[in-house]
Amino acid sequence: MTQDVFRAECYRCHKPALTCICNRLPLVQNRTEVIVLQHPRERLHPIGTARFARLGLARSTVHVAWNAGARESQAPEWLAPGTGLLYPSAHARELQGLPAAERPERLLVLDGTWHTARTLYRDKLWLQRLPHYRLLPEQPGRYRLRREPQHDYVSTIEAIVEALRILEPETPGLVELLQAFDAMIDRQIDLASERRGAKRTRKGRRPKPMRRIPHALVEGYARLIVLYGESARPASGDAREFVYLVAEALGSGARFACLSRPSSGLPEPEHMQHMGVTQADFAQAVSPDELCRRWQAFSAGCGPAPLFAAWNQRTLDLLAKATGQPLSRIALKGAYRAVHGSDAQSLEEVVASRGLTLQPNALLGRAAQRLAGAVAVAQMMHARALTAG
Repeated sequence: MTQDVFRAECYRCHKPALTCICNRLPLVQNRTEVIVLQHPRERLHPIGTARFARLGLARSTVHVAWNAGARESQAPEWLAPGTGLLYPSAHARELQGLPAAERPERLLVLDGTWHTARTLYRDKLWLQRLPHYRLLPEQPGRYRLRREPQHDYVSTIEAIVEALRILEPETPGLVELLQAFDAMIDRQIDLASERRGAKRTRKGRRPKPMRRIPHALVEGYARLIVLYGESARPASGDAREFVYLVAEALGSGARFACLSRPSSGLPEPEHMQHMGVTQADFAQAVSPDELCRRWQAFSAGCGPAPLFAAWNQRTLDLLAKATGQPLSRIALKGAYRAVHGSDAQSLEEVVASRGLTLQPNALLGRAAQRLAGAVAVAQMMHARALTAG
């Protein structure tokens, strides 16, 4: 198996390097939080648009509805008060023209085809209890790669940008976000034209069992740095900060461990107990800035173009925010579910069900077991890919 068999891929936008959108995306400092509830079929769709929201909006979150086919009445824990659903139901209020006091503090948007979005709306009964808002686009959607069921239906990112233009017209970068979307569409159309003019061949295609395993776990394996982070949220409600960051480079076996004292102070005793650490452990803790400097020195010492992996996407997002740098990253939970199914399992359940052996690492608290578990999952999936190949 040689590397030139595989297609290079960007592990930030999860698109082939040939169609990577990262260098075109602005970072829009939106005031209104945007929450995307994504159907699992859409998660790795090559032309899905939720990635524009995840990467291009400072205040955005994508939640995958892994139990999409199950009826669900109780709202998830992440649903905050003041959330409105952007969905064109019969009783939805038109967002344009609403008084400022009646506008939502945050927007929830469904991501999928219109069929899967309707299915989510039908089965997640808690969605139906939210305040509903709709748009009246002045022009047809720009998504020329998929046909919308009605002329005034638009893609996920178009709907988000249109809503933000109404709610916060003064926010810069929204036009550039749509321009990046247009550039992706144009590039996909050009590539499709090129392929139609070239003779198709199956030579070099990955064996079928391997196609759902990300390239980072195959030919990029030696560059992978698996990490786990304990974090704390200040009492003021500000963004979370790392209190303990640990990692292991799979190529060299080098490990990183650093305790940090958040700017808001140490975690509460109950939180420390939950993490399996004590106040005495923080005697040598460093500042958040020093943590970032040490992390960057470690990752730079692991070789060129490292890839970063963690069990949860939020750990990777927090690292990107803490360092202020884009990361080539992969969430192992999503990769595992793409290969083995979408049943909701914790890292501990995966380790137990697969009978994985955890290697000791002499780290503190629960971080020791969780990092070892994430490393074991990455190793298992890498071995599966090699066996399939």
